[in-house]
Amino acid sequence: MNDRAARLVTAIDRSDFPEALVSHLGERVAFDAATIFVHRRELAPIYVFDNFVGGKAKQGIREYLQKTYALNPFFQAQRNGLASGVYRIRDLAPDIFFQSEFYNDYRIKVTSNEEIGYVTRDWPEGLAEIDVAIRLGPDETVEFALYRYRSNGDFSDADLIAIEDELAFLTACFGSYWRRNRASDDLSEQRTSSAGPAAFGEGKISVRERQVLEFVLRGYSSESIAAQLGISLATVKTHRKNAYEKLNISTQAQLFSLYLKHLDANYSMELTPSR
Repeated sequence: MNDRAARLVTAIDRSDFPEALVSHLGERVAFDAATIFVHRRELAPIYVFDNFVGGKAKQGIREYLQKTYALNPFFQAQRNGLASGVYRIRDLAPDIFFQSEFYNDYRIKVTSNEEIGYVTRDWPEGLAEIDVAIRLGPDETVEFALYRYRSNGDFSDADLIAIEDELAFLTACFGSYWRRNRASDDLSEQRTSSAGPAAFGEGKISVRERQVLEFVLRGYSSESIAAQLGISLATVKTHRKNAYEKLNISTQAQLFSLYLKHLDANYSMELTPSR
């Protein structure tokens, strides 16, 4: 264990530190692939590392960073102050995330083989996922996502405990690396929160209607939205109905499509993963 720790510490000042970190975790828990992103609340994630194989999988990374990250359970959880820890991705998903019809879009493939009910276009399929969350500060959270093909078995509780045991050490190592390398690793376009999800429907719907639609997009039921916003179920349904009418849509699928068009109009992604 001391030798493993020493190898990772000596890699902090090297450009291959993310790869060394993944190798370090691989000696504790078996997994088939990994990604590392740094989340910044409302902004798009910063790409740090992936070891997916093949051009199609790399395109899946681009699709995720350009668009579908905005609905991912981890992204939404870190927006709400997700604590450092180890999580199964399915445990971060809202109450009706798995049944939501709006994932029937060309960027999304709905499939029961996925823990969260869908997969980003070109993203490798059939993967179980656990996420290591580390709070780097009030507005930054690193996500180490570990994937295992379901054909090789799901992650066990013992796997999560083994990684949890490493959390303090990982926090110290990645924090030191990030302070040295943040500027060079931030390949994504700088974006302000005013151009992000909160601006969806601006000029057409009210602030409260936008809040309701954002919860709908994130996979919450009307009952959960009412509880989150402290309003009645009837009021939620009224806000949703009025917003749909103002946006000239009638279904969740149309809402999702309109939301992606909003992202298309506001975001321009220039990213070429190096691995």
